[in-house]
Parts: sequence; structure tokens; C-alpha cells
Amino acid sequence: MKFLKVLTASTLGALLAFGVIAFFGFLLLIALAAAGDSQPPVRPGSVLVMDLSGAIPEQVSGDPLTQMLLDEPAYDVHDLQRALEEAATDDKIDALWIRPFNMTESWATLEAIRRSIDTFKESGKPVIASGRNFYTGEAEYYLASAADSIYMDPEAIFEFNGFAMTSMFYKGLFDKLGIEPIIIRAGDYKGAVEPYTRESLSPENREQLQAYIDDVESLFVNAIADARNMSADKVESMMDNDVLFSAVDAAEHGLVDGLLFNDQVRGRIGASIGLDPDEDLTTVTLSAYSAQIRGSVSSNRIAVVHVTGAMMAGSSDAGGLAPSGAMAGSDTIIRSIRTARERRGVQAMIVRIDSPGGLAPAADAMLREIEITSESMPVIISMGDVAASGGYWIATGGEHIVAESTTLTGSIGVFSMFFDLSAPLEDRVGLAFDTVESGPSADMFSGYRDWTRAERASLERFTDITYQAFLEKVAAARGMSTEEVDKIARGRVWTGTDAVDVGLVDELGGLAVAVERAVEAAKLDSTDYQLVSYPATPSFFQQLGMTSAVMSRTLATWMGLADRPDAQIDMLRSELSRHGQVQARMPFDITVR
Repeated sequence: MKFLKVLTASTLGALLAFGVIAFFGFLLLIALAAAGDSQPPVRPGSVLVMDLSGAIPEQVSGDPLTQMLLDEPAYDVHDLQRALEEAATDDKIDALWIRPFNMTESWATLEAIRRSIDTFKESGKPVIASGRNFYTGEAEYYLASAADSIYMDPEAIFEFNGFAMTSMFYKGLFDKLGIEPIIIRAGDYKGAVEPYTRESLSPENREQLQAYIDDVESLFVNAIADARNMSADKVESMMDNDVLFSAVDAAEHGLVDGLLFNDQVRGRIGASIGLDPDEDLTTVTLSAYSAQIRGSVSSNRIAVVHVTGAMMAGSSDAGGLAPSGAMAGSDTIIRSIRTARERRGVQAMIVRIDSPGGLAPAADAMLREIEITSESMPVIISMGDVAASGGYWIATGGEHIVAESTTLTGSIGVFSMFFDLSAPLEDRVGLAFDTVESGPSADMFSGYRDWTRAERASLERFTDITYQAFLEKVAAARGMSTEEVDKIARGRVWTGTDAVDVGLVDELGGLAVAVERAVEAAKLDSTDYQLVSYPATPSFFQQLGMTSAVMSRTLATWMGLADRPDAQIDMLRSELSRHGQVQARMPFDITVR
């Protein structure tokens, strides 16, 4: 009987595996066929249509299966910028049509995209913007405002009521569950731990978050005022007092140029490029146009190493299938830096950081590899949406730092956090613990008891040592004393604009500015170089393999609950102690809406 059970299980498993392989093979064939379809050449008199939605990634894999199954865009933010620059001088492109909707991108990336629209606009070609899904918020309008003319559907929603950030706090939940956080932080502004210890923002955290949101509003207000020929005071008054909610309101206040349906917008665009009313508008999508652009090929190479996501030990995770999002693994980043440095023809390196930080030793290991590279070639730092805490830690290895005005940076501070789970496990689950140990502190990291005063003091010393090391690295890199750095550190988050003022950033700008600085530092011809990106973004099957390994470990843990009572404890400890080492990480995830 046992033999039959094993045989049946093996047969079913083999059939299931064959079915899964056949299914994904079929999808792969479809994706390859779609990718193999050559893009039709751009016809003269074309209008470049820029449909923007969601978040534009820093890197794309280009894998057709990833694009089909995970809805990965066909281009990343740098492809987008390059396409607009190319289109500005392309005789076949007569106009640009911007159609933003449901934008979830950060303000630093929105700023970079709008700057590229302005570059196209300098060509003198018409730029028209319109809504696509009957809703326009501040993010969508910020991009649309760069256009010569803005049109909305007559009944569309228009949100123009300012910006807000909301933080969630877990202290009340932890109190009810009896979970006791054990937290040490270096820096009054290091708000990453506040959700576990407070029920509202601390004065220091509120101060830095208010400063950030004020800078975002200033960027937005000044851009709209300049684009619509208004005073900044008038724009602010409309946001604070009028609270516009309809396209009709927007038209009456001069924020849009007309209320038109899509076919009417097409007619206006046609008229702007000299078409007769009965002529059809020839359009090309940004995806199709970007696919036809090939970067320059040169023996002189500039490596662009992307550090994206929270920092951790081990291998990176691109985040496509991972619920936790992108993770920058120290092994992957170090290997990428070393590979780029040793590649023939690489004359300079740009470290492109879009990370809130993470595990301090992982950041320090990455920094070491950057410092080794700087001995043989120029290293320029380009900050994206966020380059804070551990993200700034590795930025100290570059000779020049470039950030967007709304980049979140700084947060020079560290914290350590553990959890005492003994109360909920004993009182609510009914578990009891008894330990045999060789010393009084051997079980301090078990999570099954509170810490003594001496143990907390030991953790505080360790955290302070890490913070002091952070200060010294920044001081050496920025030509300051540790005392001067400490005054602008203490975990405080700065915008790129303020970071320039306090000496943490050298210049405002995007990746293009960083490339210019790399070209200058390497003494290259400004027309004779090639950008090469690292690390490669994993394909769908690579992501599936990484995610499957994580899921298998998780499933194995849960399946063992019946036989192993401690499995539930392990799962809970894993979730609550993921910050259980000294962290150089920004205060939670900051999202402005």
C-alpha cells in the first residue's frame, strides 16, 4: 500500500511539473513571438504619444515574458529621457502628446521626467497634454503643466488640494499583544523606530517630514506658476482655499486651456502641425519609439551601477515577484562593481542610488568596493528618489554627488531593534520557556525574554560605535569635522536642495548631469562614450526561481506547524526581528500624495 501511495504521488507530481513547464513554455513562445515582431519605422509627420502611468522603474529587464506577465514597462526612466532627447531632433517627430494617468512615481522621478519634457519643448515643436482616465491629480498635472496646451474631458475630476503624508503606528497593537520592542537609536531624528514606540510623530520627525512636504509643494507651486503665467501666491491660494475638484473649475481658474474629448484633442494636435481637418493623425507610442533608439557604441565606457532597494546581505532581489519589493544585496552589488571596474574600456563609474539604506555592515561592504574602484577611475554618485542612511553611507565613496531637488537623502543615523515576544507567547499561546546557558546573556537574542540593563547598555555602545563610524566616513568624504557632521546628521532626512546647502550634496540634477561629470572627470570626448548598466535585471524565470525558493522555505515552515510547535515562533520571530541588527535605514517609507 505504501508503494502505491508513493507511486501515485510521484506520478501526479511528474504530471503537474510537466503541465507547469508546458504552460510556461507556451507563454514563453507567445512572448518571444511578440518580441520578435519588428517595430514599423517611424513615419514622417508623427506625433510621439507619451502614456505615463504607475511607477517608471530605474531599470527594466527587456524580458518579453516579464513584460507580458508582470506588466513590466518596455522602457525605464532613462530610456524615456533618451527618447525625448532623440525625438527633439528627429525630423520625423512633429509634436509630443503627454497623457499621464494614475501616476504613483516619486517626486524626484517626476522632476526628472518633466525636465526631459522641457528639453523636448526647447525644440520648438508643439507639446500638448490631456487626461486619459478622467482624473488628474497633482502628480499628473505637474507633468501636464510642461505642455504648451492642456486639455481635459468636460466631466473629468481635477484634484488640486495640496499634499499629505500619513504614517501608521503599531504601539497600540503591540501593547495589546504584549510585544515589547527593545530599541536603541543614534540620532534624535531617526524616526524609523517610531511606529513601534509611539502613537504619533515626534516633534523632530514631524519637523523633517514637514520640511520635505513643504519642498515638494514649493517645487509644484513654482512649476505651475511659471507654466501658467500666475503668481505662486495665486497657485497656493487655489490649493488652500478653492480646493478644485472638476475640470470646469480648472478651466475657470486658468489651469487648463480647454475642455475637449479625445477626438477633439487629436484635431487640435493635427491643426498644430499643419494637418487638414480630414487628415488622420499619425502617432507613435513611447514604447515603440524607445525600442528603435540605439545608444551610442564606443570603446570608451561609463559603467552605471544601480543600487536599488533596501540593503541586505547576500543576493539582490529585483522585486518583481517579491512582496517585499526590491532589495539591494551586498554580494550582488559588490560583484557588479568589481565586474564593471575590470571590464575593458570602462573609464569611469556612476553609482546610481535609489535606496533608503538597510543593514549597516552590508552598506559598509559596498562602500569598500566603491572606494577600491575610486583608486583607479572617477566615481560619481547619482541619487534617484531616495539615497538616505545606508544609501548615503555608500555615497561617501564618490568624488562628486548629484541629487534631484526632491531626493530624500541624509538620515545619517543608525538604530538597533529587537523584540521581546515572551508575554504574548506565554499569556496568549500558553507556551513556557526554560533555558540552560553557559552565561547570563547567552540567550539575550532569543526573543523569549526582556533584556537586562547591562545588555541594553552593551547594545547602546555598539550602536553608538556604528554611528560614530558613520560620522567619520561622512566627515572624511565631505571635508568636515565629525562635530560639524553631527549637527546635520542625527538621523535627519534632507531634500536634495537642502542637502546642497548643508554640504551633503554637490549639485542638483539627474543622471544626465552625473554622466557629464563622469565624462569630464575621465577626460572623455562628450560625443564618444557608451553607458553600460549593472547589475542585469533578472528575467521572469530568474525571478520565479528566487521567489520559489523563498516560498518553499515559508511553506515548509508552515507545513511543519503541526509537528513542530516552535515553527510558529520561528515565523513570528522572523517577521518581527528582520531589523535585528544595527540598521542604517531611513525613517519608514515616505510617500507624498
